[in-house]
Amino acid sequence: MPQDVPAAAVRDALFVLWDEILGRAGPGAEPHVLDPDAGWASTLAAVDAAEASRRVAPGGTSVAGQTAHAALALAYLEDILDGRATETDWPASFLPAEVDPIEWDLRRERLLAVADRVGARLRADPSWTHDHLLRIMSHVVHLAYHLGAVRQMVRAVRG
Repeated sequence: MPQDVPAAAVRDALFVLWDEILGRAGPGAEPHVLDPDAGWASTLAAVDAAEASRRVAPGGTSVAGQTAHAALALAYLEDILDGRATETDWPASFLPAEVDPIEWDLRRERLLAVADRVGARLRADPSWTHDHLLRIMSHVVHLAYHLGAVRQMVRAVRG
Protein backbone atom coordinates (compact mmCIF):
# COMPACT_ATOMS: atom_id res chain seq x y z
CA MET A 1 0.00 0.00 0.00
CA PRO A 2 1.43 3.43 -0.93
CA GLN A 3 2.40 5.74 1.88
CA ASP A 4 2.17 9.51 2.02
CA VAL A 5 5.45 11.31 1.53
CA PRO A 6 6.16 13.75 4.36
CA ALA A 7 6.05 17.40 3.31
CA ALA A 8 9.63 17.91 4.52
CA ALA A 9 10.84 15.19 2.15
CA VAL A 10 9.09 16.87 -0.79
CA ARG A 11 10.65 20.22 0.11
CA ASP A 12 14.09 18.67 0.47
CA ALA A 13 13.82 16.94 -2.90
CA LEU A 14 12.72 20.15 -4.61
CA PHE A 15 15.66 22.04 -3.16
CA VAL A 16 18.08 19.35 -4.34
CA LEU A 17 16.78 19.96 -7.86
CA TRP A 18 16.67 23.76 -7.38
CA ASP A 19 20.31 23.80 -6.29
CA GLU A 20 21.43 21.49 -9.08
CA ILE A 21 19.69 23.47 -11.82
CA LEU A 22 21.06 26.75 -10.52
CA GLY A 23 24.53 25.31 -10.12
CA ARG A 24 24.48 25.72 -6.35
CA ALA A 25 24.62 22.04 -5.37
CA GLY A 26 28.22 22.16 -4.22
CA PRO A 27 31.19 19.96 -5.04
CA GLY A 28 30.58 16.25 -5.03
CA ALA A 29 26.78 16.54 -5.09
CA GLU A 30 25.13 13.66 -6.89
CA PRO A 31 23.57 14.89 -10.15
CA HIS A 32 19.92 13.98 -10.69
CA VAL A 33 18.94 15.79 -13.89
CA LEU A 34 22.19 17.27 -15.26
CA ASP A 35 25.74 16.34 -15.99
CA PRO A 36 27.92 17.30 -13.03
CA ASP A 37 28.48 21.06 -12.76
CA ALA A 38 26.12 21.88 -15.63
CA GLY A 39 23.73 24.29 -13.87
CA TRP A 40 23.06 27.93 -14.62
CA ALA A 41 26.09 29.27 -12.71
CA SER A 42 28.76 27.21 -14.48
CA THR A 43 27.02 27.34 -17.85
CA LEU A 44 26.81 31.14 -17.85
CA ALA A 45 30.33 31.56 -16.43
CA ALA A 46 31.71 29.82 -19.53
CA VAL A 47 29.91 32.13 -21.99
CA ASP A 48 31.27 35.51 -23.04
CA ALA A 49 29.18 38.52 -24.05
CA ALA A 50 29.67 37.94 -27.78
CA GLU A 51 28.48 34.33 -27.53
CA ALA A 52 25.61 35.37 -25.25
CA SER A 53 24.48 37.94 -27.84
CA ARG A 54 24.29 35.63 -30.86
CA ARG A 55 20.89 34.47 -31.99
CA VAL A 56 20.88 30.88 -33.14
CA ALA A 57 17.84 31.21 -35.39
CA PRO A 58 16.22 34.06 -37.30
CA GLY A 59 13.67 35.71 -35.03
CA GLY A 60 14.93 33.67 -32.10
CA THR A 61 16.43 34.77 -28.86
CA SER A 62 19.94 34.65 -27.47
CA VAL A 63 21.59 33.26 -24.36
CA ALA A 64 21.48 36.80 -22.97
CA GLY A 65 17.74 36.95 -23.68
CA GLN A 66 17.10 33.56 -22.10
CA THR A 67 19.06 34.64 -19.02
CA ALA A 68 17.10 37.89 -18.71
CA HIS A 69 13.83 35.97 -19.04
CA ALA A 70 14.78 33.44 -16.34
CA ALA A 71 15.80 36.26 -13.98
CA LEU A 72 12.55 38.12 -14.58
CA ALA A 73 10.51 34.96 -13.96
CA LEU A 74 12.23 34.53 -10.61
CA ALA A 75 11.73 38.20 -9.76
CA TYR A 76 8.04 37.70 -10.62
CA LEU A 77 7.91 34.80 -8.15
CA GLU A 78 9.64 36.96 -5.55
CA ASP A 79 6.98 39.65 -6.03
CA ILE A 80 4.22 37.09 -5.58
CA LEU A 81 5.85 35.80 -2.40
CA ASP A 82 6.04 39.41 -1.16
CA GLY A 83 2.33 39.87 -1.86
CA ARG A 84 2.87 42.21 -4.79
CA ALA A 85 0.82 41.68 -7.91
CA THR A 86 2.91 42.62 -10.91
CA GLU A 87 2.25 42.96 -14.59
CA THR A 88 4.96 41.46 -16.77
CA ASP A 89 5.59 41.81 -20.48
CA TRP A 90 6.81 38.26 -21.08
CA PRO A 91 7.81 38.71 -24.77
CA ALA A 92 9.91 41.75 -23.81
CA SER A 93 11.55 39.77 -21.00
CA PHE A 94 13.91 38.24 -23.59
CA LEU A 95 15.28 41.67 -24.53
CA PRO A 96 17.75 43.06 -25.15
CA ALA A 97 19.19 40.09 -26.96
CA GLU A 98 22.62 41.69 -27.35
CA VAL A 99 24.82 42.69 -24.42
CA ASP A 100 28.28 44.14 -23.90
CA PRO A 101 30.63 42.51 -21.37
CA ILE A 102 29.50 44.73 -18.49
CA GLU A 103 25.80 44.12 -19.22
CA TRP A 104 26.48 40.40 -19.54
CA ASP A 105 28.16 40.27 -16.12
CA LEU A 106 25.22 42.15 -14.60
CA ARG A 107 22.68 39.87 -16.26
CA ARG A 108 24.40 36.71 -14.98
CA GLU A 109 24.73 38.21 -11.50
CA ARG A 110 21.07 39.26 -11.45
CA LEU A 111 19.81 35.79 -12.30
CA LEU A 112 21.88 34.11 -9.60
CA ALA A 113 21.17 36.81 -7.00
CA VAL A 114 17.40 36.66 -7.41
CA ALA A 115 17.54 32.85 -7.42
CA ASP A 116 19.52 32.89 -4.18
CA ARG A 117 17.06 35.33 -2.57
CA VAL A 118 14.02 33.32 -3.63
CA GLY A 119 15.64 30.04 -2.59
CA ALA A 120 16.52 31.42 0.84
CA ARG A 121 13.03 32.78 1.27
CA LEU A 122 11.40 29.49 0.34
CA ARG A 123 13.75 27.52 2.60
CA ALA A 124 12.98 29.84 5.53
CA ASP A 125 9.21 29.37 5.25
CA PRO A 126 8.22 25.98 6.69
CA SER A 127 4.50 26.50 6.08
CA TRP A 128 4.11 25.88 2.40
CA THR A 129 0.61 25.70 1.05
CA HIS A 130 -0.46 23.73 -1.99
CA ASP A 131 -0.03 26.98 -3.95
CA HIS A 132 3.57 27.37 -2.71
CA LEU A 133 4.37 23.84 -3.80
CA LEU A 134 2.91 24.38 -7.26
CA ARG A 135 4.78 27.67 -7.68
CA ILE A 136 8.16 26.26 -6.72
CA MET A 137 7.64 23.13 -8.83
CA SER A 138 6.68 25.24 -11.83
CA HIS A 139 9.76 27.42 -11.38
CA VAL A 140 12.07 24.41 -11.07
CA VAL A 141 10.64 23.10 -14.34
CA HIS A 142 10.81 26.54 -15.96
CA LEU A 143 14.45 27.06 -14.93
CA ALA A 144 15.37 23.60 -16.18
CA TYR A 145 13.63 24.21 -19.52
CA HIS A 146 15.44 27.49 -20.16
CA LEU A 147 18.76 26.08 -18.95
CA GLY A 148 18.40 23.30 -21.52
CA ALA A 149 17.69 25.89 -24.20
CA VAL A 150 20.74 27.91 -23.15
CA ARG A 151 23.02 24.87 -23.18
CA GLN A 152 21.89 23.98 -26.71
CA MET A 153 22.27 27.60 -27.84
CA VAL A 154 25.83 27.70 -26.52
CA ARG A 155 26.65 24.60 -28.56
CA ALA A 156 25.10 26.17 -31.64
CA VAL A 157 26.97 29.48 -31.37
CA ARG A 158 30.25 27.64 -30.90
CA GLY A 159 29.63 25.57 -34.02
